[in-house]
Amino acid sequence: MIKSILVCDSTGYPFYSKILDPSLGEINPTIFSGLISAIGIIGKQIFKEEIATISYGENHEITIITKELLGEKKSIYFVFLIEGDPDLPLMKKLSTNIFIETKHVLKDPSAAKLDIKEKVDRIISNSL
Repeated sequence: MIKSILVCDSTGYPFYSKILDPSLGEINPTIFSGLISAIGIIGKQIFKEEIATISYGENHEITIITKELLGEKKSIYFVFLIEGDPDLPLMKKLSTNIFIETKHVLKDPSAAKLDIKEKVDRIISNSL
């Protein structure tokens, strides 16, 4: 079950954050996205992988899916906090759909004034 979703870039800028399970508690998206961007950069350089998984105990994990903005030298990270069995095809589909629908904002954080929340919320609600 997806408990939370975060979209951030390689500078640590959080474009979008949503907690789907209220029992999860508050997460500071700015601090969390900084950590995720560091993990994403290290994983990409060392392992050359687009998907990273960090496990906590037996039933919780963080899955990070990386998408590259070609020509921008910038990575976008789609972060899923999961409880139970991860649904990787669903997470890939969500990250791809969000990436396609919001690419213009993801390219330039100053364009974030064009709030992507409505678009991303719609994509998530249609997919879950």
